[in-house]
Amino acid sequence: MTHFFRTSSRLAGAVLTGAVLCSTAACTASGDRPAASGSINAAPVAAVQKAVDKGARLNSVSYRLSGRVPGQGTIDGKVSFSMRPRAIDMRMKASGGKEEGEFSMRLVGDAVYLGGAGKATTALDGKHWIKFAMKNKGASALGGMEQQADQDPAAQASLLPQSDDVKKVGEEIVDGVRTSHYAGVVEVAELLNKPGIKTALGAERRKKVIEQYRQLGVSKLTLDMWVGPGDRTVKFRERAQAAQGPLDMTIRFFDVNKPVRVQAPPASDTVDLEQKLKEAGKRLG
Repeated sequence: MTHFFRTSSRLAGAVLTGAVLCSTAACTASGDRPAASGSINAAPVAAVQKAVDKGARLNSVSYRLSGRVPGQGTIDGKVSFSMRPRAIDMRMKASGGKEEGEFSMRLVGDAVYLGGAGKATTALDGKHWIKFAMKNKGASALGGMEQQADQDPAAQASLLPQSDDVKKVGEEIVDGVRTSHYAGVVEVAELLNKPGIKTALGAERRKKVIEQYRQLGVSKLTLDMWVGPGDRTVKFRERAQAAQGPLDMTIRFFDVNKPVRVQAPPASDTVDLEQKLKEAGKRLG
């Protein structure tokens, strides 16, 4: 059971850090920031900023993602994410790294459910899910899930317009939608000393997201955003070299601000970690 929990926690944590946090943010649009006069990048920056500001107001989003997560190999999956009420339904397949197989994570209220298959069910006495409370100190220690799920996705995309070389790459068709492709590179360390561009995001949210990248060991981010009609981001890509290896994630959005309903797995198919710890404590006196 312990091995399964650690395996699922690391995968879910990595995905939330490298994808949910910096990707959902990208599905954004609409605010107004006057572009600096005389700047050759004024038009691309303004277009990207509109997407960023709208994303800061998003409540929920669903998307598909694929790519490479530092220390975890390649992943493919689908995520539905809601801020209010806080809910996550994440289904992933990992290969070529430390953790291989299919994994699921559901966040329902303050409860996190991690699911797996194959060897995982053997470790859980035939059950498919393990449950722990977000506010449980032991849960935070085992994978840092509490910090991961409280990440701010919209703040991630806000870093692109702060690049010194934001440019429009061209027009492209993505999933049948005509989009404008924008790209830029940002130095994470320099962001701490740069005054934040006025957006719908607060200074504290911006500072928090920069610190998250620093903790991953990322010094430089290459960001690409494909913006479609209505300033809606259709696709987002981030690339970086992190402490544990390369980060290269591509996200394609298909639902924005639609209800995200996540159901807890059946109690009969779930191992309650908190209950198991209590039982172990009693046995040990």
